[in-house]
Amino acid sequence: MSDTIVCKLSPVKTLSVSRAPLTELLNFLIYGRYPELLNERARRQPSVSLAMIPSTVKELKNILGAEKCDKNEKFFFDCERSGNHVAVLLHNQGAQFWVHYFRSGIGLVSLSFFSQLASAEGSLLNRTRSITHSNEYQWFTHDLELKFFDGGVSETPVDKLGDYFVERVNPRLVSPYSIYFESPQINEPYKFVSGSLERLKEVLTWTRFVCEGLEREREPNGKTWVSPHVTINCGNLKDAPTFEHSTETFINVVGALAVKENAPYTVLQREGFGRRAGGYTHDWERKNKHRIFLNLEQENREVPVRLKIAARSHLIAWLNEQGSNGERVLKAWKIGDCKLH
Repeated sequence: MSDTIVCKLSPVKTLSVSRAPLTELLNFLIYGRYPELLNERARRQPSVSLAMIPSTVKELKNILGAEKCDKNEKFFFDCERSGNHVAVLLHNQGAQFWVHYFRSGIGLVSLSFFSQLASAEGSLLNRTRSITHSNEYQWFTHDLELKFFDGGVSETPVDKLGDYFVERVNPRLVSPYSIYFESPQINEPYKFVSGSLERLKEVLTWTRFVCEGLEREREPNGKTWVSPHVTINCGNLKDAPTFEHSTETFINVVGALAVKENAPYTVLQREGFGRRAGGYTHDWERKNKHRIFLNLEQENREVPVRLKIAARSHLIAWLNEQGSNGERVLKAWKIGDCKLH
């Protein structure tokens, strides 16, 4: 496990789980037993061996080893009992992950947004951790050895429980959590699912030089200046990447085609500071959409004149590769008649 991750026994004394997530667990177990009903969540989990498949929430009580089931079918677990339940708290400098392992081979992970481990622990004034119906929890299955549930849990098994979740459980979850807090995700918060940043800059450089030629053609005796600044919105789970802004209409039109070919997407693991990418209660992907800001003048100060002249032919060839969309740009802007000096 990474040194940036802290794992310790959970300070929770009582875990309460409401009826809604328990109903979801019922469906999860049914799908896991019958392959023809497998959904994505069950398909990624190891099979769990149960004597019987529960059909009601109350039948889950014995399987999970809950100490109490109230009139609203809400379960209560004594986290200090090691016989049926072991709970650990993972902290990765951005969020806390409450991981509950049940002896029956079932597990539950939920997410806390307290910024520090101490504040997460201090928030549990009554030492009760509640799981209500939200999208910040996931059920999973595990194949831990029974020794983890027999007797007291020492420091070494605690670390192993953390390693088990990070290395084996988290990658199989339908929406993995952001476990690692790494500098590359900060320095490069986006990736290209097609093309590259280098290719995108190359096409936009050609476009800028051609745009300057169009300006000179319209005003041969005037001072020509084309803004080198462009803004690109990275894509995410809900939106495709877009060319958001330039002061030049021509650059906007060609840039939109260039971004379709060279498509940057936000590194979703970093969004929401640990929030899993599949959360639906908040539109974190849209809110935290990353933007790429380019200064083409700064990037291309040393571009020789011969390459500026060749930019027209390069751009025309590239637009022809874009099919009907590229042809429309060529006709609308009459780029073939553009002369660069």
